[in-house]
Amino acid sequence: MPRQLKLLIGGVVCAVLPYFLFIGASQTVTVNGRVTVDQQLNVLGVIAGLGAIAIAWSMAMKWETEADKAPKWRIAAVVIGLAGAVQVVYSLGLLG
Repeated sequence: MPRQLKLLIGGVVCAVLPYFLFIGASQTVTVNGRVTVDQQLNVLGVIAGLGAIAIAWSMAMKWETEADKAPKWRIAAVVIGLAGAVQVVYSLGLLG
């Protein structure tokens, strides 16, 4: 299996897995039957999102063969990097 394909699979797993697996802290405050505060911090999501960004950087900037420089891998790296960035923002509770 080529190096870039392994990185692609790892990046996708890092970017998507925390949407399904929550390891972190959650706080809900209810006043008079209404939820006034609902905060979540997914530590796994932050770490995995940063990992996806690192994998994307590795895909885009570190090549072992000429085939690793193909534009399709750079496009995949951008998609994984953006997915990782969204994962970090979502896991910090900054995105709905």
